[in-house]
Amino acid sequence: MSRILLLTATAFLTGCAIRPLPENVSGVSTPVIVKQVRCETRQAVKDLALGWLTADENQENGRVDPRARAIGFEFLREQRPIQQFEPKLFQGHVRNVVETFFDTGVAYTFDLEMTEENNFNTEINLLKPFTTSNLTVGVKARADRSRKNERIFTLTDTFSGLLKLPNDYCSGASIGRSYSHLVPPNYIYPITGNIGVKNFMIDFINMTIFDKLGGPKDKPEGPPTLVDALEFQTVVSGSVAPKIVFTQVTPGLQVADASLTGEAIRTDLHKITMGLAVAGPGVRTIGQLRAFPYLSLISTHPTTHAEARAAEAVNQALTLKLFRTNVVITP
Repeated sequence: MSRILLLTATAFLTGCAIRPLPENVSGVSTPVIVKQVRCETRQAVKDLALGWLTADENQENGRVDPRARAIGFEFLREQRPIQQFEPKLFQGHVRNVVETFFDTGVAYTFDLEMTEENNFNTEINLLKPFTTSNLTVGVKARADRSRKNERIFTLTDTFSGLLKLPNDYCSGASIGRSYSHLVPPNYIYPITGNIGVKNFMIDFINMTIFDKLGGPKDKPEGPPTLVDALEFQTVVSGSVAPKIVFTQVTPGLQVADASLTGEAIRTDLHKITMGLAVAGPGVRTIGQLRAFPYLSLISTHPTTHAEARAAEAVNQALTLKLFRTNVVITP
Protein backbone atom coordinates (compact mmCIF):
# COMPACT_ATOMS: atom_id res chain seq x y z
CA MET A 1 0.00 0.00 0.00
CA SER A 2 2.66 2.50 1.05
CA ARG A 3 4.65 1.82 -2.14
CA ILE A 4 1.65 2.55 -4.37
CA LEU A 5 0.87 5.77 -2.53
CA LEU A 6 4.50 6.83 -2.70
CA LEU A 7 4.69 6.22 -6.47
CA THR A 8 1.52 8.23 -6.99
CA ALA A 9 2.90 11.14 -4.98
CA THR A 10 6.20 11.02 -6.88
CA ALA A 11 4.45 11.13 -10.26
CA PHE A 12 2.33 14.05 -9.12
CA LEU A 13 5.37 16.02 -7.98
CA THR A 14 7.15 15.89 -11.34
CA GLY A 15 5.36 19.03 -12.55
CA CYS A 16 6.35 21.11 -9.53
CA ALA A 17 8.96 23.88 -9.56
CA ILE A 18 10.83 25.41 -6.63
CA ARG A 19 11.04 28.72 -8.54
CA PRO A 20 7.97 29.06 -10.80
CA LEU A 21 8.87 30.45 -14.24
CA PRO A 22 6.89 31.00 -17.47
CA GLU A 23 8.65 28.13 -19.24
CA ASN A 24 7.31 25.62 -16.68
CA VAL A 25 3.91 25.83 -18.40
CA SER A 26 4.48 27.42 -21.81
CA GLY A 27 7.97 26.21 -22.65
CA VAL A 28 8.89 29.83 -23.45
CA SER A 29 11.45 31.67 -21.30
CA THR A 30 11.39 35.31 -20.20
CA PRO A 31 14.02 36.47 -22.77
CA VAL A 32 12.00 34.90 -25.58
CA ILE A 33 8.82 36.60 -24.35
CA VAL A 34 10.64 39.95 -24.39
CA LYS A 35 11.98 39.37 -27.90
CA GLN A 36 8.53 38.39 -29.13
CA VAL A 37 7.01 41.67 -27.89
CA ARG A 38 9.88 43.77 -29.26
CA CYS A 39 9.77 42.00 -32.62
CA GLU A 40 6.00 42.43 -32.82
CA THR A 41 6.47 46.15 -32.17
CA ARG A 42 9.23 46.36 -34.80
CA GLN A 43 7.05 44.62 -37.39
CA ALA A 44 4.15 46.97 -36.61
CA VAL A 45 6.37 50.04 -37.14
CA LYS A 46 7.58 48.63 -40.44
CA ASP A 47 4.10 47.64 -41.65
CA LEU A 48 2.50 50.98 -40.79
CA ALA A 49 5.27 53.11 -42.31
CA LEU A 50 5.53 51.18 -45.58
CA GLY A 51 1.81 50.57 -45.81
CA TRP A 52 1.11 54.31 -45.53
CA LEU A 53 3.78 55.22 -48.10
CA THR A 54 2.59 52.71 -50.70
CA ALA A 55 -1.20 53.02 -50.31
CA ASP A 56 -2.92 54.08 -53.57
CA GLU A 57 -5.34 56.47 -51.88
CA ASN A 58 -2.53 58.43 -50.24
CA GLN A 59 -0.97 59.16 -53.63
CA GLU A 60 -4.30 59.99 -55.23
CA ASN A 61 -5.10 62.56 -52.54
CA GLY A 62 -1.65 64.14 -52.49
CA ARG A 63 -0.60 62.89 -49.06
CA VAL A 64 2.33 60.92 -50.45
CA ASP A 65 4.32 62.22 -53.42
CA PRO A 66 5.43 59.81 -56.21
CA ARG A 67 9.09 59.86 -55.14
CA ALA A 68 8.23 58.96 -51.54
CA ARG A 69 5.93 56.20 -52.76
CA ALA A 70 8.70 54.75 -54.92
CA ILE A 71 11.06 54.72 -51.94
CA GLY A 72 8.38 52.98 -49.89
CA PHE A 73 8.14 50.22 -52.50
CA GLU A 74 11.92 49.82 -52.49
CA PHE A 75 11.81 49.05 -48.76
CA LEU A 76 8.68 46.93 -49.13
CA ARG A 77 10.31 44.77 -51.81
CA GLU A 78 13.51 44.58 -49.73
CA GLN A 79 15.52 46.38 -52.42
CA ARG A 80 16.74 48.52 -49.54
CA PRO A 81 17.38 47.22 -46.01
CA ILE A 82 14.87 48.62 -43.55
CA GLN A 83 17.78 49.73 -41.35
CA GLN A 84 18.36 52.59 -43.85
CA PHE A 85 14.87 54.03 -43.39
CA GLU A 86 15.03 57.63 -42.07
CA PRO A 87 13.25 61.00 -42.45
CA LYS A 88 15.90 62.66 -44.65
CA LEU A 89 14.95 60.34 -47.52
CA PHE A 90 11.70 62.26 -47.90
CA GLN A 91 10.47 65.81 -48.30
CA GLY A 92 7.44 67.99 -47.59
CA HIS A 93 4.45 66.48 -45.80
CA VAL A 94 5.82 62.93 -45.94
CA ARG A 95 8.99 64.03 -44.18
CA ASN A 96 6.92 65.75 -41.47
CA VAL A 97 4.93 62.56 -40.86
CA VAL A 98 8.00 60.32 -40.73
CA GLU A 99 9.97 62.78 -38.60
CA THR A 100 7.12 63.19 -36.12
CA PHE A 101 6.95 59.50 -35.28
CA PHE A 102 10.45 58.26 -36.19
CA ASP A 103 11.92 58.70 -32.71
CA THR A 104 8.74 57.83 -30.81
CA GLY A 105 9.71 56.36 -27.44
CA VAL A 106 8.44 52.95 -26.39
CA ALA A 107 8.47 51.63 -22.83
CA TYR A 108 7.37 48.18 -21.71
CA THR A 109 6.98 47.19 -18.08
CA PHE A 110 6.62 43.44 -17.57
CA ASP A 111 5.11 42.06 -14.37
CA LEU A 112 5.23 38.26 -14.53
CA GLU A 113 3.69 36.55 -11.51
CA MET A 114 3.64 32.76 -11.21
CA THR A 115 2.11 30.79 -8.31
CA GLU A 116 2.15 27.03 -7.71
CA GLU A 117 0.12 25.17 -5.10
CA ASN A 118 0.59 21.47 -4.33
CA ASN A 119 -1.80 19.93 -1.80
CA PHE A 120 -1.77 16.34 -0.52
CA ASN A 121 -4.37 14.65 1.69
CA THR A 122 -3.89 11.13 3.08
CA GLU A 123 -6.66 9.11 4.74
CA ILE A 124 -6.34 5.62 6.31
CA ASN A 125 -9.32 3.85 7.85
CA LEU A 126 -8.55 1.20 10.52
CA LEU A 127 -11.10 -1.55 11.08
CA LYS A 128 -11.61 -3.39 14.43
CA PRO A 129 -14.30 -6.08 14.02
CA PHE A 130 -16.50 -7.02 16.96
CA THR A 131 -19.08 -9.84 17.23
CA THR A 132 -22.03 -7.64 16.34
CA SER A 133 -20.48 -4.62 14.53
CA ASN A 134 -17.34 -3.16 13.00
CA LEU A 135 -15.61 -0.13 14.52
CA THR A 136 -13.82 2.11 12.03
CA VAL A 137 -11.22 4.66 13.08
CA GLY A 138 -10.04 7.20 10.51
CA VAL A 139 -6.55 8.72 10.42
CA LYS A 140 -5.98 11.79 8.21
CA ALA A 141 -2.97 13.88 7.27
CA ARG A 142 -2.59 16.97 5.07
CA ALA A 143 0.39 18.75 3.47
CA ASP A 144 -0.21 21.97 1.53
CA ARG A 145 2.59 23.92 -0.12
CA SER A 146 2.66 27.11 -2.17
CA ARG A 147 5.44 28.86 -4.10
CA LYS A 148 5.28 32.24 -5.80
CA ASN A 149 7.68 34.12 -8.04
CA GLU A 150 7.24 37.62 -9.45
CA ARG A 151 9.50 39.24 -12.04
CA ILE A 152 9.16 42.96 -12.68
CA PHE A 153 11.32 44.83 -15.18
CA THR A 154 11.15 47.65 -17.70
CA LEU A 155 12.63 47.95 -21.19
CA THR A 156 12.73 50.97 -23.50
CA ASP A 157 12.98 51.37 -27.27
CA THR A 158 12.37 53.90 -30.03
CA PHE A 159 10.71 53.30 -33.38
CA SER A 160 13.98 54.21 -35.11
CA GLY A 161 16.01 51.93 -32.85
CA LEU A 162 13.69 49.00 -33.52
CA LEU A 163 14.02 49.44 -37.29
CA LYS A 164 17.79 49.40 -36.94
CA LEU A 165 17.81 46.02 -35.19
CA PRO A 166 19.53 43.32 -37.29
CA ASN A 167 17.05 41.14 -39.14
CA ASP A 168 18.31 37.99 -37.44
CA TYR A 169 17.28 39.37 -34.05
CA CYS A 170 13.73 38.28 -34.84
CA SER A 171 14.65 35.09 -36.67
CA GLY A 172 14.38 31.58 -35.28
CA ALA A 173 18.14 31.38 -34.70
CA SER A 174 18.17 34.12 -32.08
CA ILE A 175 14.65 34.14 -30.67
CA GLY A 176 14.71 30.51 -29.57
CA ARG A 177 13.94 27.12 -31.03
CA SER A 178 10.24 27.55 -30.24
CA TYR A 179 9.99 30.36 -32.80
CA SER A 180 11.03 30.47 -36.43
CA HIS A 181 9.03 33.66 -37.05
CA LEU A 182 6.62 36.00 -35.29
CA VAL A 183 3.85 33.91 -33.79
CA PRO A 184 0.06 34.51 -33.85
CA PRO A 185 -2.04 35.17 -30.74
CA ASN A 186 -1.90 32.44 -28.09
CA TYR A 187 -5.30 32.35 -26.39
CA ILE A 188 -4.16 29.73 -23.85
CA TYR A 189 -0.99 31.53 -22.73
CA PRO A 190 -1.30 35.06 -24.26
CA ILE A 191 2.04 36.51 -23.15
CA THR A 192 3.90 34.21 -25.57
CA GLY A 193 2.01 35.31 -28.71
CA ASN A 194 0.87 38.38 -30.59
CA ILE A 195 -0.63 40.86 -28.10
CA GLY A 196 -2.06 43.45 -30.54
CA VAL A 197 0.67 46.10 -30.58
CA LYS A 198 -0.21 47.24 -34.12
CA ASN A 199 -3.73 48.42 -33.26
CA PHE A 200 -2.36 50.24 -30.21
CA MET A 201 0.10 52.10 -32.43
CA ILE A 202 -2.61 52.97 -34.99
CA ASP A 203 -4.71 54.57 -32.24
CA PHE A 204 -1.66 56.50 -31.01
CA ILE A 205 -0.90 57.89 -34.48
CA ASN A 206 -4.51 58.82 -35.24
CA MET A 207 -5.08 60.47 -31.86
CA THR A 208 -1.82 62.40 -32.14
CA ILE A 209 -2.74 63.85 -35.55
CA PHE A 210 -6.50 64.26 -35.42
CA ASP A 211 -7.44 64.46 -31.72
CA LYS A 212 -4.55 66.57 -30.38
CA LEU A 213 -3.41 63.88 -27.99
CA GLY A 214 -1.59 65.41 -25.05
CA GLY A 215 0.89 64.28 -22.43
CA PRO A 216 0.34 62.19 -19.28
CA LYS A 217 -2.12 63.17 -16.56
CA ASP A 218 0.44 65.11 -14.52
CA LYS A 219 1.63 67.05 -17.60
CA PRO A 220 -1.14 67.17 -20.23
CA GLU A 221 0.56 69.97 -22.15
CA GLY A 222 3.55 67.72 -22.85
CA PRO A 223 4.27 65.61 -25.95
CA PRO A 224 1.57 63.12 -27.01
CA THR A 225 1.59 60.02 -24.82
CA LEU A 226 -0.56 56.88 -24.77
CA VAL A 227 -0.38 53.95 -22.34
CA ASP A 228 -2.07 50.54 -22.45
CA ALA A 229 -2.09 48.16 -19.48
CA LEU A 230 -2.70 44.54 -20.47
CA GLU A 231 -3.37 41.75 -18.00
CA PHE A 232 -3.47 38.05 -18.80
CA GLN A 233 -4.27 35.22 -16.38
CA THR A 234 -3.87 31.50 -17.05
CA VAL A 235 -4.88 28.87 -14.48
CA VAL A 236 -3.93 25.21 -14.90
CA SER A 237 -5.07 22.65 -12.35
CA GLY A 238 -5.23 18.89 -11.91
CA SER A 239 -5.90 16.29 -9.25
CA VAL A 240 -5.42 12.60 -8.58
CA ALA A 241 -7.13 10.43 -5.94
CA PRO A 242 -6.02 6.75 -5.82
CA LYS A 243 -7.68 4.51 -3.21
CA ILE A 244 -6.95 0.98 -1.98
CA VAL A 245 -9.65 -1.18 -0.34
CA PHE A 246 -8.57 -4.24 1.72
CA THR A 247 -10.56 -7.40 2.28
CA GLN A 248 -10.99 -8.48 5.90
CA VAL A 249 -8.93 -11.62 6.54
CA THR A 250 -8.29 -11.60 10.32
CA PRO A 251 -10.39 -10.71 13.33
CA GLY A 252 -7.87 -8.23 14.70
CA LEU A 253 -7.19 -4.53 13.95
CA GLN A 254 -6.39 -4.00 10.27
CA VAL A 255 -6.43 -1.42 7.51
CA ALA A 256 -9.78 -1.24 5.76
CA ASP A 257 -8.82 1.26 3.03
CA ALA A 258 -6.32 4.00 2.32
CA SER A 259 -6.33 6.93 -0.09
CA LEU A 260 -4.14 9.82 -1.22
CA THR A 261 -5.60 12.93 -2.82
CA GLY A 262 -3.24 15.24 -4.66
CA GLU A 263 -4.09 18.60 -6.22
CA ALA A 264 -1.85 20.95 -8.18
CA ILE A 265 -2.83 24.49 -9.21
CA ARG A 266 -0.66 26.76 -11.31
CA THR A 267 -1.74 30.40 -11.71
CA ASP A 268 0.14 32.74 -14.06
CA LEU A 269 -0.79 36.43 -13.91
CA HIS A 270 1.08 38.51 -16.47
CA LYS A 271 0.85 42.26 -16.90
CA ILE A 272 2.40 44.39 -19.63
CA THR A 273 2.17 48.16 -19.40
CA MET A 274 3.20 49.65 -22.73
CA GLY A 275 3.63 53.36 -23.38
CA LEU A 276 4.29 55.44 -26.50
CA ALA A 277 5.42 59.06 -26.54
CA VAL A 278 6.46 61.44 -29.32
CA ALA A 279 10.01 62.62 -28.67
CA GLY A 280 13.01 64.31 -30.26
CA PRO A 281 12.47 66.22 -33.51
CA GLY A 282 8.91 64.90 -33.67
CA VAL A 283 7.82 67.37 -30.99
CA ARG A 284 8.72 70.27 -33.31
CA THR A 285 6.85 68.90 -36.33
CA ILE A 286 3.53 68.02 -34.66
CA GLY A 287 2.14 71.50 -35.32
CA GLN A 288 2.91 71.30 -39.06
CA LEU A 289 1.42 67.82 -39.24
CA ARG A 290 -1.83 68.85 -37.55
CA ALA A 291 -2.09 71.94 -39.78
CA PHE A 292 -1.83 69.91 -43.00
CA PRO A 293 -5.01 70.39 -45.13
CA TYR A 294 -6.53 66.91 -45.12
CA LEU A 295 -8.82 67.15 -48.15
CA SER A 296 -12.32 65.77 -48.08
CA LEU A 297 -12.59 62.15 -49.19
CA ILE A 298 -16.28 62.37 -50.08
CA SER A 299 -17.84 64.33 -52.91
CA THR A 300 -21.00 65.93 -51.57
CA HIS A 301 -22.54 69.38 -51.25
CA PRO A 302 -24.55 69.55 -48.03
CA THR A 303 -27.33 72.12 -48.00
CA THR A 304 -28.04 72.26 -44.26
CA HIS A 305 -25.94 72.51 -41.12
CA ALA A 306 -26.99 69.01 -40.05
CA GLU A 307 -25.98 67.54 -43.40
CA ALA A 308 -22.61 69.31 -43.19
CA ARG A 309 -21.94 67.89 -39.71
CA ALA A 310 -22.88 64.39 -40.86
CA ALA A 311 -20.60 64.68 -43.91
CA GLU A 312 -17.77 65.91 -41.68
CA ALA A 313 -18.16 62.87 -39.41
CA VAL A 314 -18.03 60.49 -42.37
CA ASN A 315 -14.99 62.29 -43.81
CA GLN A 316 -13.16 62.02 -40.49
CA ALA A 317 -13.83 58.27 -40.37
CA LEU A 318 -12.49 57.84 -43.89
CA THR A 319 -9.43 59.93 -43.06
CA LEU A 320 -8.62 57.77 -40.04
CA LYS A 321 -8.71 54.68 -42.27
CA LEU A 322 -5.76 56.06 -44.20
CA PHE A 323 -3.52 54.97 -41.35
CA ARG A 324 -4.99 51.45 -41.22
CA THR A 325 -3.30 50.17 -44.35
CA ASN A 326 -2.41 46.51 -44.75
CA VAL A 327 0.91 45.40 -46.14
CA VAL A 328 0.84 42.45 -48.53
CA ILE A 329 4.26 41.13 -49.54
CA THR A 330 4.34 38.88 -52.59
CA PRO A 331 7.42 36.65 -52.75
